[in-house]
Amino acid sequence: MSKSQDLREQRCKLIADARQVMDSADTLDAEQRSQVDTMLNDADTLKQDIDRVEAIETEERKLKESTGKVADLAVAQAEEQNEDSGLAYRNAFMKYIRKGKSSLYGEEVRALQEGVASEGGYLAPLVATDQASLQDMIIETMDDAMGFTPLATVVNVSGDITIPTETTLGAAAWTLEEGAYNDSDAAFGQITLTPYKATTIVKVSEELLADSVVNLEGYLAQNFGRRFAGLLETAFVNGSGSSQPTGITDGAAAGVTAASATAVTFDEMYSLFYSLKESYRRNGTWLCNTTTLAELRSLKNTSGTNSYIWEASPIAGQPDTILGRPVVVSDDCEDTATGEKPILFGDMSYYYIAMRQGFQLQRLDELYAANGQVGLKACMRADGELTMSEAVKVITMA
Repeated sequence: MSKSQDLREQRCKLIADARQVMDSADTLDAEQRSQVDTMLNDADTLKQDIDRVEAIETEERKLKESTGKVADLAVAQAEEQNEDSGLAYRNAFMKYIRKGKSSLYGEEVRALQEGVASEGGYLAPLVATDQASLQDMIIETMDDAMGFTPLATVVNVSGDITIPTETTLGAAAWTLEEGAYNDSDAAFGQITLTPYKATTIVKVSEELLADSVVNLEGYLAQNFGRRFAGLLETAFVNGSGSSQPTGITDGAAAGVTAASATAVTFDEMYSLFYSLKESYRRNGTWLCNTTTLAELRSLKNTSGTNSYIWEASPIAGQPDTILGRPVVVSDDCEDTATGEKPILFGDMSYYYIAMRQGFQLQRLDELYAANGQVGLKACMRADGELTMSEAVKVITMA
């Protein structure tokens, strides 16, 4: 049995034990509540350990697959370095980041011309070799830090993008022999996504830039990736649409209004599930924050089978489920509070994200020089909007 599978079985047992305690009495005393809380906290810790073990196992498989190829790849890259324009650009770009323009001469200056951006910086390198480039590393870091965004449909654009939407479906009708055909046209609309500007500045010490041993690309990817991931995830889930993307929470249709301002019931979750058309339910995903999920984990059908609505997954790589559909956590979702929309369900792929191609980076030599630091300013553009409101619905608290 693999390590991850063993941990999963331990987690499932903890959850089963917690449910047994909860089922043992109509009202739990303080000691029983403490037992349940401890078991659930331990289950959460095991989930984190499972994710770590599976990540290590994945990397080990990749390393085994590449055994014997590393030396040949290094030789091939060295031989092609002067001929590969993508690699030349990457090398010139990293020298610019480490040393500034004063270090650029001849071929390095010419190599950077293809990445000149409109505001004085240069575009982070795209894929040039089998080794990941800075832009790929930033995107990978962003993906790892996002909950909702990977569920959406992402398109790379060079400017605005217009997406057609069907607002009214045409209808067919039974017709008598030789009778007039039914004339029913579909109505169409459109959504225009205009990428908004997101910026940040990372301050790096002069010593770090001068140290050639430091993996500067990895350091920058972590910093820029995490910052942009947090900003974009918040906007894609709860953005206002004013100088930022329109979040899926505001774009989703009304599904159920809860009777309480602070809690949802088993029946209300069922009602939300079946308020969507079957085609959306088939690909549906639940979305909520950690606090709300903790509340849902103890929710059960008291008027029927007394079963819990939340099910932990015993299978490696499979998410936990509610009513058979996966649950995704994004802590940018709203809480269960008056008038809020804490729980979403539906086909999240109808949320479209337009990403303007290219991360622009600019080195700021003077701004933080007094502190022995160099500023690295990054800029990217993105927009997002739900293209079909009926595809995702929400529970609105009283």
